Amino acid sequence: MPYIDILGYIAGILVTISLIPQTIKSWKTKSTKDLSLSRYTIYTSGLMLWSVYGFLKPNYPIGIMSVIGFFLALSILLLKIRYK
Repeated sequence: MPYIDILGYIAGILVTISLIPQTIKSWKTKSTKDLSLSRYTIYTSGLMLWSVYGFLKPNYPIGIMSVIGFFLALSILLLKIRYK
C-alpha cells in the first residue's frame, strides 16, 4: 500500500472518529437541540458525494472513510429530525 494511501486512511479515520462522540451523545440523551439541521444536511450530502467520488476515481481511502462518515452523520441528521 503506498504511503499516500496510508496518509489518506489516517486522515479519514480521524475525521470519521470525530463524529462518534456526537452520535453517542445524541443517541443517549435523545437531544439534538443545539445541533444545526442545515449543517448536518449539507455535511451528510457532501459525504455522500465524496463517497461516490472516492469509488469512481478510484480513491479507496476517500471512498471508504466517506461512506463510514456518511452513515454516522446520517444517524445524527435523522436524530435531529426525530428529536426536533
